[in-house]
Amino acid sequence: MNHTGNDPFSEIAQPPQPLPVEITGASVGLSLWQATLAQPEAVPWVTWLSPEEKQRIERMARPVLRHRAVAVRALLRGLLARELKVSPASLRFQSDAHGRPHLATPFANSAIRDFNLSHSADGLLIGLLHHTAPPSWQRIGVDLESLQSPRNTAPLAERVLSAREQRTLEGLNGEEHRHRFLHYWVLKEAFAKAVGAGFSLGFDAMDFEINFDAAATAPRIRALPEPHRAEDWMLRFLPVDPFFAGAMAVKVSGIRD
Repeated sequence: MNHTGNDPFSEIAQPPQPLPVEITGASVGLSLWQATLAQPEAVPWVTWLSPEEKQRIERMARPVLRHRAVAVRALLRGLLARELKVSPASLRFQSDAHGRPHLATPFANSAIRDFNLSHSADGLLIGLLHHTAPPSWQRIGVDLESLQSPRNTAPLAERVLSAREQRTLEGLNGEEHRHRFLHYWVLKEAFAKAVGAGFSLGFDAMDFEINFDAAATAPRIRALPEPHRAEDWMLRFLPVDPFFAGAMAVKVSGIRD
């Protein structure tokens, strides 16, 4: 990543940390970052935000949610600004119909081809596709989920997992069910975010095979919703904080307008 002389994160104790990318030939074209949203209140990041971002955040009822929202937007702005060699406050964003943000500034494609982010609890994951990535790599999606939530995942599993995936969760309950389900979930979310679609994509039409005895192993794509083809995609679990599950999806070929 290119750095300016004035690093936006130079005065904070917990800047974003790079995650290792074990993909042949991708080290200069793809970067992944994990950060904590539990940042000091004194960090003057709110000055980086646009009036629209500030208004949305001010409408949030709970202070902890407002603080996390400021940190999410500021950490994203800081990483992009450092790569683009501009000030964080100068960045302008637009969102598509499903809320996926993209850069709307004139220099948007000079260094960053695409980006995506995900946050859960106090965790944040950001994926950047740089201009040095292979030309066919046009879209990236990432997802991060806290493994510590006590929610019951069984009802959601019946809605979004394929029949084969559901069978791999049979007989499990509580924490073990939740952990396995969330590893399927982050893959499906990362893929949907790379495509730029929501639940209408058909989460139960995705079918991934996971070796739960070797968490670092890349998942096998058994099926994707039409017209998407497994050979056009690269999906990976990411070495995030052990209290989280994280994944990325990159479209590596078969680019269509």
